[in-house]
Amino acid sequence: MYLTLSRLDFILGLVLFPAWLAAALLVRRQAGRPTAGRARRTARIALVVLSLALLTTVAKLVVFVQLAAMDWVFVSDRRSITLLALLLPAVLATVVLTLPRVVSAARRRPEDREAALSDAERARAASVRTVLPPQITAVGALAGFFEKFLPPHRSTLLNLAVGIGLLALFTALLTVRARGRVRRLAQGVTPARRSAGRTWGVRLGTAVVALGAVFGLVSFGLSNSKLPGTFSMMQGEPDYGGGPAGGHNHLAGGQHLHGGSGSAAAVSVDSLKGPREGKPDRVFNLTAQEKKVTLASGKSFTAWTYNGQIPGPELRMKEGELVEVKLTNRLPGAIPVTIHWHGLDVPNGEDGVAGATQDAVQPGQSYTYRFRVEESGTRWYHSHQQASEQVKRGLFGPLVIEPAEQTRPVDKDVTVVAHDWETPGGTFPAFGTSDKLDRRTAKAGEKVRLRLVNSSNVTKTFALTGVPFKVTALDGTDINKPGEIKDELLVVGGAQRADVEFTMPSSPVRLTDSAAAGAGIVFSPDGKGDIEPKLDGQEFDLTGYGEATDTPFDAGSKAGRNFSLVFDDWLGFYNGKFGLRQTINGKVFPDAPMLMVKEGDLVRTRFINRGEEDHPIHLHGHHMLVLSKDGKKSTGSPVWLDTINVRPGEQWEVAFKADNPGIWMDHCHNFVHTGLGMVMHLTYEGVTTPYSVGGKAHNRPE
Repeated sequence: MYLTLSRLDFILGLVLFPAWLAAALLVRRQAGRPTAGRARRTARIALVVLSLALLTTVAKLVVFVQLAAMDWVFVSDRRSITLLALLLPAVLATVVLTLPRVVSAARRRPEDREAALSDAERARAASVRTVLPPQITAVGALAGFFEKFLPPHRSTLLNLAVGIGLLALFTALLTVRARGRVRRLAQGVTPARRSAGRTWGVRLGTAVVALGAVFGLVSFGLSNSKLPGTFSMMQGEPDYGGGPAGGHNHLAGGQHLHGGSGSAAAVSVDSLKGPREGKPDRVFNLTAQEKKVTLASGKSFTAWTYNGQIPGPELRMKEGELVEVKLTNRLPGAIPVTIHWHGLDVPNGEDGVAGATQDAVQPGQSYTYRFRVEESGTRWYHSHQQASEQVKRGLFGPLVIEPAEQTRPVDKDVTVVAHDWETPGGTFPAFGTSDKLDRRTAKAGEKVRLRLVNSSNVTKTFALTGVPFKVTALDGTDINKPGEIKDELLVVGGAQRADVEFTMPSSPVRLTDSAAAGAGIVFSPDGKGDIEPKLDGQEFDLTGYGEATDTPFDAGSKAGRNFSLVFDDWLGFYNGKFGLRQTINGKVFPDAPMLMVKEGDLVRTRFINRGEEDHPIHLHGHHMLVLSKDGKKSTGSPVWLDTINVRPGEQWEVAFKADNPGIWMDHCHNFVHTGLGMVMHLTYEGVTTPYSVGGKAHNRPE
């Protein structure tokens, strides 16, 4: 219902501004028409545009009621509600007070169309009831425009009181002006003579009032009510809760990001590193280099790779091991790189985010990461320097951490990385480099584990056809006592992972990405045969799957920090370009909310998507426990995720323990959205960084 209303409001919003402007001009002109015919035509047009304005205003009101009912309202919305409250009565007054005059003129008999209006008719047309209402509409917009510049208030009533006061003031001034206009019309002063008699001061004052009204109407007419606050004329302060919002968020133009001073001693991210001493249990060498690669279908393109392959080599390690990874940059030109360990809770200084935890590695240089692995499961790694470009072109790979003690051994452990490759011939979804049907052998009775990794920006829907299966892990964390399901679709957001296990039958089994139904992987005992993918099953529900078990905290635990984050999208300028800005509480990076915490805090966060696209929100350095989805409490196995895929209209509530100090990026993992501003940070009090976005290192974390 909400999304339907918001789309209706968006369509009507496109005609709102010209409708109001045209209505005000036409109704005023109608008062001075010399003949009944011209008055009739003008009145009919005015009636249509006034009706459109009223319909749009009511639609916005209904959408705001829907938002309030779902508790999807924050401070910048209250500014929008104030403007709505000012404009709705103004438009109603315009329609109701003007309607009798307009209808009377519109219903003139054809034979009277060219007859001159009588003095009585001209007097009625020039009455205050006809002249004043269109000006009230403009004044309502003007009051909303001025209210925008006042200090923001968290009280809707206070916003409304301020707006009504401004409306009353401007209305009083224009009432005097309207009476003067009526008097001049009654005296036969034509618009041309009246205009010639104006001083430059009067002209300037009129222009200022008109400009303010135009800005007010534009900000209301072009802003979609499902995302108020994203248009520059409507923004208020973000309401993200959580107590004091100390600290700074200035990662632009050589400025630094650091936490609030609080009482904690300052700690640099450079001191939050993995062990510097000791012989590593695993050593990996990854070289970033350009290489021409070919997909299974024969399509060739130039990619950026780790060690010359796409995806990069699978890094396998065991829980408890000390791992060392040496990154060398051999890319051509001046293209710096990093490595971020997605879903792996490493110390902050090893996180691999250019401009926050390190400088990007320049061509010809090397950088070494060291960390001890204290978890297990399916992860992946990718560059976090200009990630929107570098991940798309191939700088990523799978990472698998085997548990210290194997509790669920399998016969085949297969990692499947789903990616959308951009080639000169178009974009092609593939599993690894296979963009066509890939046939593999698996003996009947073998236990098979598929580790599904979505390295693309968009949400993937996977179908496993031909066998019952279990979802044994999400984002690398085990599900407690998973049950067997069949033909359910696995929805995996950008950067998310899902492990599934099944016992191989004697007939073929097929894994399919719904975006490329003709491709996929077919397992069979002889490597032959096929099965039609079943793509019409119901979607897997992670909130009620498996069995509940104890967790360190739950929905009833008291949180030390509470945050509410609303995701929107709207047209605007960002980073020097015009596009669909992706906002958090009406703001874009570097002005998006800073989530300030203390070590040891239990943090509860609510994600709300009021936009039109999926937003896979990834919090670095932590795993989040899912508490509820769309207000419905999670009842199955505890689900710990590092990436929450928030789809349009959805609301998720999660919690996590602040137990990994640092400055952590928190962003949409659709890197297109990241590049359009959907980036914030989780910052521990007292933590600082010597690194900055831009500068000599050309750090660009998105």
